[in-house]
Amino acid sequence: MDQERKVLDFDFPAWIQSHHSDDYQIVAEDEHLIKLLTDYGEASITFTQIEESTIVEFSIVSKKDDSVKFYLHFELNDEDHAKQLYDEMVETLVGLKAEKTLQVLLSCSAGLTTSMFAENLNSVSGMLGLDYHFDAVSYLSIYEEVEKYDVVLIAPQIGYMLNRLKDSLTDKLVLQIPTAVFASYDALGALKFLQNELEQYNANKTQEIKKEHTHCVEYDNRILSIVISHNKAQTRIYYRLSDHCEIIDSNMIIKPTMNIYDLYDIIDTVLLKHSHIDVIGIATPGIVKDDKQLRNTVDERNIDIKEDFEKKYGIQVVIYNNANAAVVGFALEHPEYQNIIYHSQPFGFGVDGQGVISQGKIVIGKNGLAGEIKYFIRRMQLSDECGKLAWTHEGVLELVTKSLLPSICVLGPEAVVICSPMTSDMNEVKNKLMSFIPEEFMPEFYSMKESSPYMLDGLTALCVKYLEEKN
Repeated sequence: MDQERKVLDFDFPAWIQSHHSDDYQIVAEDEHLIKLLTDYGEASITFTQIEESTIVEFSIVSKKDDSVKFYLHFELNDEDHAKQLYDEMVETLVGLKAEKTLQVLLSCSAGLTTSMFAENLNSVSGMLGLDYHFDAVSYLSIYEEVEKYDVVLIAPQIGYMLNRLKDSLTDKLVLQIPTAVFASYDALGALKFLQNELEQYNANKTQEIKKEHTHCVEYDNRILSIVISHNKAQTRIYYRLSDHCEIIDSNMIIKPTMNIYDLYDIIDTVLLKHSHIDVIGIATPGIVKDDKQLRNTVDERNIDIKEDFEKKYGIQVVIYNNANAAVVGFALEHPEYQNIIYHSQPFGFGVDGQGVISQGKIVIGKNGLAGEIKYFIRRMQLSDECGKLAWTHEGVLELVTKSLLPSICVLGPEAVVICSPMTSDMNEVKNKLMSFIPEEFMPEFYSMKESSPYMLDGLTALCVKYLEEKN
């Protein structure tokens, strides 16, 4: 049953245009589009009328690299909520001013040679009026330092690291300085090389098409699947509305943080455009108890999302852990396996989680405990603290293998799929584990670069199973 809608008597476009600021220029393109312009980013506010309701869309694109820094949409039905989201968008836009300088990290074997080159590059880029800043570190510190940089330039003597760094740092431009340029300390040549590579990199990014769909189970319902994913920089909320196995709506919300109202906004907008949903599935990090209780913190409190959302919308709601959704999605792609472990090790995180399928069935465990490796990994015999191991390739390899070791020994899976940007070489993982487990017991190993399509597929399949059991 659709929630009852109310028409809001609030002129949001006029309110926006009345809020002048020295931080940005307001330009009303037409009655449907307002832009906030700065030297470092552009915000677009779009108004779409559907019957008597309005959908508002906020988007911010950084001029530094053409990347989307903020995106959301919502039904305009609450004045205070609209103003709060606008303020959050403006805060993100203004915050880009501190990020407008292109931050470049140089690295060589010890960092001394590149330190001198970095000073030279800063001097020349300053004279040319380029908003670039260069720093240098030893190759041992790249992962620990890289988070605040946009580009990584490595010296020719550590060129053997190039492919590994590209695999690990998928959201950074990673380049090897041409040998002739580095050997001669040719700062101008290095800057021209960097500018050409940046231009090509940004052009390729705009042409990228995200993998949206992998595999589907047959069903006769309309299912809204929502996947929550966090990293150190932002929250991403992916959603997909499917009808009889056909995707009829999908998008991704990008925000610095999230709260429960972001989920409301997604559901409100989808219902406004598509009128009805049979079931809503939500995949979230953290422990999910009894298929309903969200145990990690959302909106600074623990919420029984199932009860909250079903009361609000009158639609069946099911909640799952997102690692469990991912392993189900992988199983759809690989029906030949009955026992599977999915292991997630996000960049910079010392501990994450696992999703497990045993004998073709997802393992939830008592009160949703299954796969929560945080309760044992810190007590394993590790060479250092988890938080420190997370910043080196060797450290992450140790975390991944020692997290998998007990799970493999207990379950004996035919397949292990790993989502870990710093350990993309599955032979390396297998060889490390073979120091503990004989080769004859080794599963097949798969590297998963992007987990969200699998989570969405798996979540949809779990919703279908829920409906079948319900009926």
